[in-house]
Amino acid sequence: MRVVLTTFSTFFLLLSQMVLAGVLTDGGLDGQLTVSTITLEGNKMTRDNIVMRELEFFVGTSYLPSQLDSLIVKSRQNLLNRSLFNFVTITKTVDRGLCDIRISMIERWYIWPIPIIQFADRNLNAWIEKSDLKRLNYGIDLRVENFRGRMEKLNFVLQTGYDMVFAGHWIVPYLDKNQVTGLSLKGGVRFNHEVPYRTVNNKPVYYRSPDSYARNFIFGGANVTFRPKYNYLHDVGFSFSSYVFQDTLLKLNPDFSIGTTCQYFSLTYTFKLDFRDYKPYPLNGYYFDVQIQKMGLGLFPKGIDVLWVGTTFDHYFPLISRLYFAYNFSTRLSGNRNRPYFLSSGLGYNDLNIRGYDLYVVDGQNMGLIKSNLKFELIPQKTYQINWIKSKKFSEIFFALYANVFFDMGYVSDYQYSQQNSLANQLIWGTGLGLDFVTYYDVVIRLEAAMNKQKKSGFFISFVAPI
Repeated sequence: MRVVLTTFSTFFLLLSQMVLAGVLTDGGLDGQLTVSTITLEGNKMTRDNIVMRELEFFVGTSYLPSQLDSLIVKSRQNLLNRSLFNFVTITKTVDRGLCDIRISMIERWYIWPIPIIQFADRNLNAWIEKSDLKRLNYGIDLRVENFRGRMEKLNFVLQTGYDMVFAGHWIVPYLDKNQVTGLSLKGGVRFNHEVPYRTVNNKPVYYRSPDSYARNFIFGGANVTFRPKYNYLHDVGFSFSSYVFQDTLLKLNPDFSIGTTCQYFSLTYTFKLDFRDYKPYPLNGYYFDVQIQKMGLGLFPKGIDVLWVGTTFDHYFPLISRLYFAYNFSTRLSGNRNRPYFLSSGLGYNDLNIRGYDLYVVDGQNMGLIKSNLKFELIPQKTYQINWIKSKKFSEIFFALYANVFFDMGYVSDYQYSQQNSLANQLIWGTGLGLDFVTYYDVVIRLEAAMNKQKKSGFFISFVAPI
């Protein structure tokens, strides 16, 4: 009997030591892992504190293994979505409940003197319809990303040709030690030979000044941002706009402006929630924003007085292997029934569009838009090495290819110009097929064949994600 008890005692002692050793090796006494070190590699330009700001785990903090894995995935997404790195790899090493985390990054190229060869139209498709080489702008667009290694952005535009632009923009994401408050400053001038003065049959009608500029525009402004958490952003903007128009524009359309000179201040508030996995081309997550803008603060006599509110909600999710779905809801609402034509907007401006109506605009005071996209991953994201390129900033690339089926619909209510523009005050829709090519440096190339409600079809090219 004593031998049996001794045997069982020895067995349970060995078993308890094995279990304890396993717990200590994998997850500590309570099954948690404590982050002991975080090592950064590859951020030659980017400062360590900028990288650490995007991490959702911290040295000295304990996590359940599954919780830590989830935070590592989110941290990698945060870093990629800052547009500082082409690749980010996060690995962990566990020993007796302690976890060493290593973050390896391949930085992007940050200085881009981009030649300007662009079209004096709303988009490429609208220019192709005219195919007028005289409507070309050219110059230099100097972009300095990650300036001083602090994720700052500098942008200077020197453009001549059909339109002349001199502008600058400086974004400082973090001013304080806690990296919560940021600031951006912008200003410049723009001179346009040609200006749309009316919309007829849902296409802008242009006036071209034969020997001078039809519109002179001076602008400036400042924005203060507040980012208390990784996925939340508050933005308050204050700006000044000054327009000088040729009097011919007001003769052609008395509602074009309140006068040949128009000056006003604007106040804008924007709130954003961003939980997308990859901003340039999301496949999972969601995005929401709400924006309120007051144009005209009563500081000028007979000034602009426009108030509008806009919201956007995007949702992306996988269905089954290699099949994804996304949808978007957007609204723009304004209490002003009468506003100057040059401040009119609706569908067809600033990426608010229904596919199939790329050549049209629908002006109005209020609008609603729904977009949907079903996509199949033809070529999953793959990484390739170009051996003859020595710099890792360009030699290691990735790309993916997606096939799309889409359906969009929207409605614009218009109290001013609907008599000459039949697409307003009715539900319109467009559908079609598309092919999306996605690669590094946030490049997206879309090729789409679409048909709209009026049974007009076309082939269109775009350079941003469809939703």
